[in-house]
Amino acid sequence: SQDVALSAMRSGFRDFAREIVTHIGGEVKQLKDNVGKFCEGAIQGAKAVAAVEGEARPRKNPVKLKFSDAYGGKKEENFDNWEASDNTYIYLQHILTEEQVLVAFQALKDEAASFARSLARTAGCENNLVAYSKVTPLSQFLKLLKERFVDPTRGIRASDKLQTIHSRQWRSAKALKGTMDDLVAVPDHGLTEPQLVQLFYRAIPEALRGHFFDKSQQAGMTYDVLSRKVILYESKSMPITTFWHKDLEKGKKWKDRTISGQVKAKDHLILTLEEGGTERSHMIRLSGA
Repeated sequence: SQDVALSAMRSGFRDFAREIVTHIGGEVKQLKDNVGKFCEGAIQGAKAVAAVEGEARPRKNPVKLKFSDAYGGKKEENFDNWEASDNTYIYLQHILTEEQVLVAFQALKDEAASFARSLARTAGCENNLVAYSKVTPLSQFLKLLKERFVDPTRGIRASDKLQTIHSRQWRSAKALKGTMDDLVAVPDHGLTEPQLVQLFYRAIPEALRGHFFDKSQQAGMTYDVLSRKVILYESKSMPITTFWHKDLEKGKKWKDRTISGQVKAKDHLILTLEEGGTERSHMIRLSGA
């Protein structure tokens, strides 16, 4: 009876063990399946994200861009324009930080290039611009160039010219704007936007002022906006009186005779002469003041 009981116990244990193993195997298989599905989903998700980011991410290839015109340090050269072009080129070409000064040096000539080499020597790099570029930030290099070559009084001189620009008799708003644009572009001229608006308004030909008085008084009006409106209006309603030839005024000579007066027709002048008689001359439209 003990043998029978022991045999039954062994048989029951084997069955129990088999069930346990089967159950555990099933759990493991299910776990593997779940992990596989999770990993597969994660991989697909990562691929999708990478694809989206790849489309949104800007290209790293350098943009084709013309290299800056060389700056030589002369008064008639515009350092600000050169600096802006140089910074743009360096940014769009993805120039490494330690090579930026070296690239900027390639856009220098004459006295400006000599000064840059002197900076390298002062920094203990002799004439090695490669070494100097590695230890010098571009902003510092450009600041030193600006301090050396940019006239510190240019802002003051531009301000003086702007504040007296109305003292000239401008025959066209277009010519006035061309001169003012150059002066306004000078950094540190110190004039506010409302001041520029009033200076421009006071300087435009008298015939145009009545049309733009209200606009010149508007809050928030800028020089750029007002000047563009005036130029557009002028181009559409240019009166015949703007046709002009400085050599055909009273008292001037015309074919060895003296002009006593002129009568403006549609596209020509009729000149009266002190010696008697008249002459006809085609008028010329001037674009300048």
